[in-house]
Amino acid sequence: MLALMKRLMNSIFGKIVVMIIIAGMAFWGADQAWTTMNGGLGSNLAAAGPRNIDMTTFDSRVENLLRNLNANAEKPITKSEAADQGIVDQVFQLEKSKIISLGYASTIGVTPSTNAVVEQLKTVEAFKNPLTGELDLNTYREVLYQNRFTKEQYEQQVSDDLTLKTLDEAATAAIYPPQILASIQALYIGETRDVSWFILDATKAPTPDAPTDEEVRAFYDENLAALEQPERRSIDLLRISSEDFLANVTVTEQEIATIYEATKSERFSEPDQRTYIELYFADRDTARSAFGLLAGGADPATLPGVLSSETKTGNRESVADTALADAMFGPGKQSGALFGPREVNDQWLVARLVSVQPGAVYPIETVTEEIRDELARERAQVLFYEKLDTLDRSIGAGYPLSQIASELTVPVMSFAPVDQNGITEDGISMTGLTAARDAFSDAFRINAGDVSARYDGDEAVYLTSTRSIIAPSIPEFETIKDDIRQSLIADRAANAMQAYSDSVVDKLKSGETNLTSAATAAGTVVESPTVPVTRITAEESGLPTPAISAIFAGREGDVFSYPNRTGDKFMIVQLNTIAPPSDAALNVLGTQATASLSQSLRDDIRFAADAEIGAAIKLKVNDNGLAAYKKSIATEQ
Repeated sequence: MLALMKRLMNSIFGKIVVMIIIAGMAFWGADQAWTTMNGGLGSNLAAAGPRNIDMTTFDSRVENLLRNLNANAEKPITKSEAADQGIVDQVFQLEKSKIISLGYASTIGVTPSTNAVVEQLKTVEAFKNPLTGELDLNTYREVLYQNRFTKEQYEQQVSDDLTLKTLDEAATAAIYPPQILASIQALYIGETRDVSWFILDATKAPTPDAPTDEEVRAFYDENLAALEQPERRSIDLLRISSEDFLANVTVTEQEIATIYEATKSERFSEPDQRTYIELYFADRDTARSAFGLLAGGADPATLPGVLSSETKTGNRESVADTALADAMFGPGKQSGALFGPREVNDQWLVARLVSVQPGAVYPIETVTEEIRDELARERAQVLFYEKLDTLDRSIGAGYPLSQIASELTVPVMSFAPVDQNGITEDGISMTGLTAARDAFSDAFRINAGDVSARYDGDEAVYLTSTRSIIAPSIPEFETIKDDIRQSLIADRAANAMQAYSDSVVDKLKSGETNLTSAATAAGTVVESPTVPVTRITAEESGLPTPAISAIFAGREGDVFSYPNRTGDKFMIVQLNTIAPPSDAALNVLGTQATASLSQSLRDDIRFAADAEIGAAIKLKVNDNGLAAYKKSIATEQ
């Protein structure tokens, strides 16, 4: 079934759907007829004014989105996964926004004319006759039929899209920022900051005194609360997955052979190699004439008006033009298939498929283990689900974890005492235990000897049992004094390196030294950015983000210091000069600033308009209906 779906998604008509979306003709796939509200929501998921969306229509939205997402996906997303990943909720949010706008438009009488809809249809390449270049009603109906559109549904969608476009243009028309504002913005983003820096090796700082025994003891006495060890628990974990039952299934050679024969042309073969010829013409009329001659069986070498021709051989992935790839490599395409005319770089392209060379089929022995593994995992999954019934009965009977594990023939994993973060007293993270998530958390809520509830993860089911509980305690001084000593040594070393950096910065700020002399004294050299530092180019300068922020907030002569992650190196940065942009730069930046401000104003106005529309028309949402829909697809594949 999965393979069949992939073939369908790679069909010419599946690609046409994508073309329509790109052309702005679809809004999350095929639209369905809107129903009239008759008080309350009924089967509708949402409604605003006279516009609404029912569960069937919404399901179509989701299906069409997934069809497009999965067209070239290595692992297609199912409806159930779409719900889990929040995709369904995102589609619903978009649909609600659309309903509000369309409902508002209906109440104020904004509706595109029939002529406007027809003119829009004329712009869709997929609906045009290749010879005349005009809208062809037969082609139009065929494309819609192949993609499960009705004429009414699609034209309603076009009308809705035109309505939304009209509302947007009405809200954002003639939005131009004041020139003075654009000039100020250009000065701001084009201002240049001349900076220099050097890297200070802080390990050259004076070595601090080691802590005395008295200081170590004092630290212990003053930080008893902080030194307290948290409660820890010894936990047993039962993890059950389909992997546990792989050894219990068998796959015969006959089964492998059957799967291979049924799917080898699709799954276990190299892609087709196809040869096609591209012919370029000066104008559309000449290209149309050539298309007709080719359709009649003419030899490409005899066509009049050919500016250039090129014969190409390759697989589908070698063709960047999606429409051309569909025409030459689509399912069922045979020698003689045609494409075009299509305008490409001021010329007109017509293509003809010359020959098809089927890809080589992999021998069965090269894919046997792949098929065996696939079938084994499917059967192990079935056993896994059967074992879950046994698991639930054992839990219900109050069996201890060891007995439950014995019933399932799955081993128990025992872990050393850990805190609620899964960390042992030695600081080791027990990731195998924390992977159990809720089951692990439950182990800190139950009594010793008890078994947790069953928790279902993405790939496994978990249960835990607490063997023993270690109460919180303060460790004896003798057991941790060496750790305290090392901690104090590290802390003093870090403070010494910071003080060393601060002393260099203080000398620079006071004028006692300059950047070059300070760098020489530190045994290094001054560096400068490879590009002028502006608010646009700052990230390319090599400066850390905090330094960039400080530089553009600082004044000439300011000095800054920034440590690396380990604190043993410091970047000492000096802001030398601040200069306005040149006249030439201002001319360029002024245009950029105007465009940026215009877009920002349009976005703000769109936001305000959406808020006003939302306040003017009430949106009704059937949350229970949406929940029921998501529940209905929870197991769909």
